[in-house]
Amino acid sequence: MRRLETHIPDLIGRMAAGSDGPVAIAVSGGSDSLALMLLADVWARRTGRQLRVLTVDHGLRREAADEARHVADRAKTLGHHAEILRWTPDRRSQQAARTARHKLIARAAQKAGARLVLFGHTRTDIEETLLMRLSRPSSLTGAVGPQPVSVSPVWPDGRGVMLGRPLCGERRDALMAWLRTQRENWTEDPTNESDTYERPRIRKLTACLDTSRLARITADAMRLRAVEDAGLAQALRRHVSVHSSGLIQIDHEPASGRISRRKLSIVLQLASGTDRPVAPQSLQTLNREILDGGPAGRVTLGGAWVQRRGGHVLIGRDPGEVSRQWCDGVWDGRYIAEAGVTQPAEIPFLVRHAVPEAKAWREIMSDRLSLWIETLDLGARLAAELAGAETMAASTRRRG
Repeated sequence: MRRLETHIPDLIGRMAAGSDGPVAIAVSGGSDSLALMLLADVWARRTGRQLRVLTVDHGLRREAADEARHVADRAKTLGHHAEILRWTPDRRSQQAARTARHKLIARAAQKAGARLVLFGHTRTDIEETLLMRLSRPSSLTGAVGPQPVSVSPVWPDGRGVMLGRPLCGERRDALMAWLRTQRENWTEDPTNESDTYERPRIRKLTACLDTSRLARITADAMRLRAVEDAGLAQALRRHVSVHSSGLIQIDHEPASGRISRRKLSIVLQLASGTDRPVAPQSLQTLNREILDGGPAGRVTLGGAWVQRRGGHVLIGRDPGEVSRQWCDGVWDGRYIAEAGVTQPAEIPFLVRHAVPEAKAWREIMSDRLSLWIETLDLGARLAAELAGAETMAASTRRRG
């Protein structure tokens, strides 16, 4: 029990080391997020840093408003600023709710000046996700997740926002046991028990499995993914560059496999200014064409165009899909309006018709790329550590 109160605040400190502003935390009121709020409170008191508690009234259940108020009240008793974010659902689906929740949280974090948002995902969540993804076509490294650190999944709402999951090494039952020692009560979401949804069905399946074996497989998958993420960060750092006009260049490299495909997926999202990954089959086809020396002419995919020039691959915005308007100071998810910025003296013909015209602007694709690299590096280091800690814990449980 003492390890939670030392280890988790230490992890939060490492995740928050890149900024000196407040840290935001998403709290639903369930056992995982409540435990994280209490442990983040320990970190905040030790460091003197501000903690901003964000809770979403998603409107999907009658009790949601009361649960959000309970979270806000508990946060205030700890001495932290709390904000209730409200969403009026137009589509009553879990995916729509997830996207809306991330957008609300990202915007609130940006408004508060928080670069890091903490979420309460646990090792139990990672094991469940692994089983869910392996039930469909997926590699072992592709099935493991979520990562200890990642970029916000919404863009441009999540611009500059990093997500941290310091509980990725902790099991849900251990967190519940710790909460009981603290005499804390948490909210139980009835959808977590409903067979209507895939995760509760998988949760019941895991109760029938060899938990030690599942833990070892998950730890192995986390280590493999950590190696892959570190390699991806290095490939992005070494081989991808962004021109001040917004033109992206990939240096040709004799690489293949998932790292090459994931690198291309990230670059296509950068060039298109979106958060929508390209369909795996289309991505694999284009990646294979690039590795074979193509494409011979310009091709479009995922809102971007791709063209080889000598030993480089150039990628820009598909002009037919450009959103030619400013929204909250962002243009097409790729540029920001910024007074006093010196624009490029010469804009390459390949991007000239896809850049803003009237305002002073600066491309933000390089900032987005830098944050992606930073989170991949940090997430890989933390995942490798947490995987090792789980292997030791599983070994201890077997001996016990």
